[in-house]
Amino acid sequence: MATALALRGISRNCTAGSRFGSLRLNGIYIVPSRLAVPSTQTACKALVPYQSKSFSLTSQRKAAPEIEQAGHDHVLHWTAERILSGILMGAIPLAIVYPTPSVEYVLALSMTLHSHWGVEAIVVDYVRPSVFGKIIPKLAVGAVYGLSFLTLGGLCYFIYTDVGIINAIKLLWKL
Repeated sequence: MATALALRGISRNCTAGSRFGSLRLNGIYIVPSRLAVPSTQTACKALVPYQSKSFSLTSQRKAAPEIEQAGHDHVLHWTAERILSGILMGAIPLAIVYPTPSVEYVLALSMTLHSHWGVEAIVVDYVRPSVFGKIIPKLAVGAVYGLSFLTLGGLCYFIYTDVGIINAIKLLWKL
């Protein structure tokens, strides 16, 4: 704040150029050489705009318009991801120590959901409508959902009809 006030004071003392005759670069007005000050006056290289932006310690950023229109709540989603990570930290050791079908179903659901959110974030970030058009990103997200449902269904089928996830890993480890 003090820096902004000091720069504002410096810019008011400068007599070179007007606010409209200077070049704006990252919020600072640069005086072109054709508007240079005569040598008898103090020359200023940068003029700070008179209407400074407000400064706040709290983060109040606005999302991109397409995200705001979609109505996504990213704080809630981030909180859900952290809770799921905590559940996984407990579900994995519990499934190793106590490998019952019900614990393995919880493990399969939480691992599939965790993987789904990660792959979906990658697809949404890299398969953007501005690059691929409007149809391909929707197909890519649909493919992620389909792959996640197939994964969860396959894991549940494997738990129900075979030895289960943890016992299969133990059998593979014995090889």
